[in-house]
Amino acid sequence: MLILVLSAMVGPLSIDLFTPSLPAITEAFGSSAAVTQWTVSIFMIGFSVSMLICGPLSDRFGRRKTLLVGYLVYLLATGVILWTSSIEIFIAARFLQAVAGCFGTALSRAIARDLYKDKNDVKILGMISATLCIAPMVAPIIGGVLQELFGWHSSFMAMIVFGAFVAGAVSLLPESNTPDTETSLSGMLGGYRDLSSDRRFMTLTLTAALAFSGAFVFVASAPFVLIGHFELAPKTYGMLFAIIMGAYIGSSLLAGRITDWLGKAKSQRLAWCILITGTLVAVVSALVTNGQSTIGYVAGIAIYEAGLGLFMPACQANALSHLKKNVGTASGLIFFLEMLVASLVSTLAGKIDHSSTLPLAMLTATTLGVAIILTIAFKLFASPHQPTVQA
Repeated sequence: MLILVLSAMVGPLSIDLFTPSLPAITEAFGSSAAVTQWTVSIFMIGFSVSMLICGPLSDRFGRRKTLLVGYLVYLLATGVILWTSSIEIFIAARFLQAVAGCFGTALSRAIARDLYKDKNDVKILGMISATLCIAPMVAPIIGGVLQELFGWHSSFMAMIVFGAFVAGAVSLLPESNTPDTETSLSGMLGGYRDLSSDRRFMTLTLTAALAFSGAFVFVASAPFVLIGHFELAPKTYGMLFAIIMGAYIGSSLLAGRITDWLGKAKSQRLAWCILITGTLVAVVSALVTNGQSTIGYVAGIAIYEAGLGLFMPACQANALSHLKKNVGTASGLIFFLEMLVASLVSTLAGKIDHSSTLPLAMLTATTLGVAIILTIAFKLFASPHQPTVQA
């Protein structure tokens, strides 16, 4: 379990470790905030591509081999980032870093499912999700300290050290899935065709993606608002980020127990209520203070993350629970869609006003609103023979 968690942490670490350095990178490359924002957005696009290809590759060649090749490319791409003086090459290398380095985020779930299928699925996925968030919780704190002491290069040097360590740990893993060497490319693509026509799977996956992207607005744009506009120190931003992620971790750890206590349907309704409450706190505090309340916005997002920690494991477990095949492909597709939607939302976040928290809060409210509409629409128009979505 520990090796799975470490493997899954590489992607989130690579997203958040350098975020306190975004203003410094903008200045170092003589770029603009909108262009530098692409170092985050392109990573999310690469993350989504990674999720799309890693599942079929792991089904075809094995989980362990797929992870090891990915981490080798990740280390090479990170080296290019340290070497280049071009923001365009920087952005391109971030894409490769994401594609190769994020295999573990999806495959950790697939490996866990291989080992623990039909046994405490929500509890195990909740534990992985909670522990996975340790990386984005501590990464901005470490990144803020590294930025203040050594500059932006040091964050990427830390990524190389951690990536090499995880690659060594993964090499000790046994293969959890017998490679399907008979599967052709058309067979691999057929798995996506089957999954895309599964209305229960797609509804749960898109709902989770929209809810996740609402939280990712903070990751993508809060540094420019809180550090750039409100002039918070990078270390202070890191601490606020840690508080927010701590809310997610706490609720993720309790997800299995709450589900056992309330049942899946009631626990999901509770998660929806918490998500809506957090969004309202962020929006109302911004409206009352004309977008100048750091405390109100951070409090709202922390509440939102608490709801998200309860919501995501159940969505992921429900999306996979009825599948008899293509589990690795499905696991990858879940995160492909989550990262794709998050990258689109983060691109929008880069274009909004960074002198106020109101646009950020409203963007989160919009993504959550679309998720609610999608869920209601499915329940209203699902056929009588279609399995009910517990969301």
